[in-house]
Amino acid sequence: MKQLFILIIIPFYLFGIDYSQTAAGKRFIYKMHKRYGFSKDYLKNLLKQAHHRQDVLDRYNGKLKHATDYSWHRYKSKILIPESIELGKNFMQKYAPYLQEAKRRYGIDREIITAFIRVESKFGLFGGEYSVWDVLVTLAFNPNRKQRFFKEQLEKALLLARREHLNVLDLRGSFAGAMGCVQQVPSIYLKYGVDLNGDGIRNPNSMADCIGSIAKFLYHNGWSNARATIAKPKVIGSNFLNLRSGYRSYYNYNTLVNFGIMPPSWWQGGAYFIRLRDGNSYDIYLGDKNYRVITKYNASKQYALSIALYAKAMK
Repeated sequence: MKQLFILIIIPFYLFGIDYSQTAAGKRFIYKMHKRYGFSKDYLKNLLKQAHHRQDVLDRYNGKLKHATDYSWHRYKSKILIPESIELGKNFMQKYAPYLQEAKRRYGIDREIITAFIRVESKFGLFGGEYSVWDVLVTLAFNPNRKQRFFKEQLEKALLLARREHLNVLDLRGSFAGAMGCVQQVPSIYLKYGVDLNGDGIRNPNSMADCIGSIAKFLYHNGWSNARATIAKPKVIGSNFLNLRSGYRSYYNYNTLVNFGIMPPSWWQGGAYFIRLRDGNSYDIYLGDKNYRVITKYNASKQYALSIALYAKAMK
């Protein structure tokens, strides 16, 4: 009887990659040692422990079509619902001391901080599914559309871990290497990280420090509790469809009126025009400078409006 041999081809990445032995890995070790004084043995050991994440790499090579900027209907149906609002109120009660401390330091109301944490991670429930080290090594050392960005983040992750005396292998985040309950990449956390609970560490995995970091971001980008953030105008006709909508679409008062957008009587001056489709209808809002601040964190009108409306519902 003839024996049948079946050749099974297994992709190389399932066996793993020792990044410390790759040309890119060796260049990285030399650079980080030369520029920042990291031990070569320390870096080599870290790279040996990195796990190649092909699933993550596929997201940045066009092989997987995972949307990260969801439809407006999805935002509304997941975030702006009674159950979600109740979670926010419970969160504010549970973390009241830290929210009060964040307001004392930065002057930021608890509702907007809560809104960011809800939208970014559902109060820490999501956003820590991946090893940040595995993700950043994979994306920094393999060709993809954002490789330069991820090379920078890999460097910053090491600098962050050294500054805060953290084990870089313990950092958890998203498939993009964004960490903690407010999903900040290492470069952003280096800039806005806060030790709010007073333990001597600015820790992206700490809820208290997450509260502080988003408050610091808002403060340094010009947030004001005195502003309205958004308002719902009266809409006349359908000429508003000819007006461009987006986080940079700012119009003076007369232009808005000429396109059938009538701001509330208390609204002062111009506004950012926000038009989002939900099925066969449109949700129309006006945004002020606070709305623009939110979009500096995530340049999405769906995202920004969700946060603004959620914060308003917390009042």
